Amino acid sequence: MQSEGVAEARHSACVILVRPAPATPGGTDYEVYMVRRAAESVVAPGVYVFPGGTLRADDYPPAGALPAGLAPAAAHARLGGASGAGLATPRESLALWIAALRELFEEAGVLLAREAHGPLVRFDAARAARLAAYRLALQSGELSLWELAAQEGLVLAPECLRYWAHWITPEGIAHRFNTRFFLALLPPGQEALHGAAGRVPADSGAWETTDGVWITPHAALARHAAQEFPLVFATHAHLERLARFRTLAALWAHAATKPVVTVLPRLQRDTTPPRIVIPEEVRECW
Repeated sequence: MQSEGVAEARHSACVILVRPAPATPGGTDYEVYMVRRAAESVVAPGVYVFPGGTLRADDYPPAGALPAGLAPAAAHARLGGASGAGLATPRESLALWIAALRELFEEAGVLLAREAHGPLVRFDAARAARLAAYRLALQSGELSLWELAAQEGLVLAPECLRYWAHWITPEGIAHRFNTRFFLALLPPGQEALHGAAGRVPADSGAWETTDGVWITPHAALARHAAQEFPLVFATHAHLERLARFRTLAALWAHAATKPVVTVLPRLQRDTTPPRIVIPEEVRECW
């Protein structure tokens, strides 16, 4: 039950996009894609984050439209069902996976979808031009990801995501999110490009994201320590956890069977300034 006066945590999805990279001494053989939120953003201005955002009404599957590779029941079960990080029904839980696909496309320009004959979509010049227009319409809410797929003759591919973590913003913070984190591999024939078309606040003229960068977890943490790479607590914690996996193969294999424990950090007010802490019972097992 939600405490009186505590802001509701909005359902959200976030994607940690990864690709192979030359191994670095003591580092990893993969990079993650991160975008920088605009300085004018109401939430987390100026920080680097993984592509993500809140669940929209048009993420729910329309009648008769389901992805071939992930049944609603499987999407629901992988999130732990209604008693875990899932929503009330399998159809609603599937919408969280679709929200992750949509946010990845909106903020990173990467589309996890398949051609009618099976392979993941590649962007030739003509399709890239069409998808750029679709992306603008998607960001403005004029188009759903389901409609985009139908118009392009594609099938959405949430099965390409691997469920990674479930975090809820601490109580006591004004803007709270109930976020499911997923991993995804950069598909062949696509490139990541930050979502400069999104504008927040509405009609302010400010871009939602102002930069996009591929970076290893170790490099991101090192730059943050040098005060060159601003991060929020949850992103920093995820980078620390990712940095434990030296190879992309090990990370991807672990994600296939990783148990997910909900993390609800606490806002510790008896320090100056107040700080966020992860409860001891989940610190090492999330």
